[in-house]
Amino acid sequence: MAETLTLHFPDVVRVAGETLQGTVDINIPMATQDKVENVRVKVRGSIVTKLTETKREVGPEGPKNETHYKTETVQLVRLDQQIWDHFNSQPGGQIVTCPFSIQLPPNLPPSFHYAHHQRTVVISYSIEVVGSRHGLFHANRRVRKIFSVVPAADPYELNANAALRQGWNGQWRPTVNSRELRKGIFGDYSEAKIELMLPDLPSYPMYVGIPFSFHVMTRTKPVDEDDLNDKGDKLFPAPPENPADIELVLHLQGHLRAHGVKEELDEKYELKGSLGDKASIANVRITKDQPQWTPSPDHHGKGTWARGVRFEGLMSIPFAPTFTTPIAEWHYTLRYDIDFPGLGNHLKLEVPILVNSGCACPPPPMAPYNPNVPYHYPLPSGPPPSMNLPAEYWSGQDHNWDEDA
Repeated sequence: MAETLTLHFPDVVRVAGETLQGTVDINIPMATQDKVENVRVKVRGSIVTKLTETKREVGPEGPKNETHYKTETVQLVRLDQQIWDHFNSQPGGQIVTCPFSIQLPPNLPPSFHYAHHQRTVVISYSIEVVGSRHGLFHANRRVRKIFSVVPAADPYELNANAALRQGWNGQWRPTVNSRELRKGIFGDYSEAKIELMLPDLPSYPMYVGIPFSFHVMTRTKPVDEDDLNDKGDKLFPAPPENPADIELVLHLQGHLRAHGVKEELDEKYELKGSLGDKASIANVRITKDQPQWTPSPDHHGKGTWARGVRFEGLMSIPFAPTFTTPIAEWHYTLRYDIDFPGLGNHLKLEVPILVNSGCACPPPPMAPYNPNVPYHYPLPSGPPPSMNLPAEYWSGQDHNWDEDA
């Protein structure tokens, strides 16, 4: 079925500061019959926060709980470009193809969607073709499309991205945690220790393999030297030998504001393809340390066995880069958890991690977009990879559509 307006706009992630190009096909006979006077392209971006606040209030009938629904919107992008006017158009013809070119502002926050426990944060972007019709009872004709945006990486972040892709040869940053363990209620303590090594960078690009070394070391309580051979892996505490035995989650935290009310953001995500992912065990290299026996000066004939296992591989983060906005901000923490036998024998490690886009802003286009030619992103590396955004983002249900314009 023929449409009055048809939008041609490639489905790729955009970078803040990039010039958006596309075309709009206008069916002239249908537009004339529909009394369309002009056609505009609108680019919109906004932050929308929503929360529910319950207060104990005293009214004429006594105290009761009152629920208040608060929504706050901050405009990020508001750009319009008229591409066709009925009064100045050439007569004749069936279909007119009108190009457009609109530059996004720099320093835009990334597309983002969080909805949990009556708290919502959405940073979304859209392009809309509007056919304006004269008259109070003549609704404008609209073609809408949601797209996603990431911030442009700075030169240092781009260099770090390239270094990671080529195989990291720079400095490493260790993060360590340890704790004493006891399998029963009484007796001597054992010890377990974690050392995580990551590239020494202030932030890490999304979707790029980040090399890691995760070393788990244990030391027994004073035991007989033969216990290692007699009990084997049952000698407490044995380090995990399977990557799936290590729980790893990416913890999103932050806050949102709506008209002076502040609420916290809290969400956990699984990272695929690395530690904790049973489907990706083959992606992790495992190396066992040679057991080390240390005689104990305080326990005659006894000593401690030290054992260790090192897990090495790559992990990637497909979520929105870390960002701070006027009414919402968020950051991430890597959380590792190893559950040893016994009550409460959890060894945990938390590592704050900043995420950047790792993407350069494309240069200005050299020619108008042609929908009949296969689209090629202007950078050799191609467009940024799609972020892990839920279906609610793409539905536009929380987007500020600016219906009156």
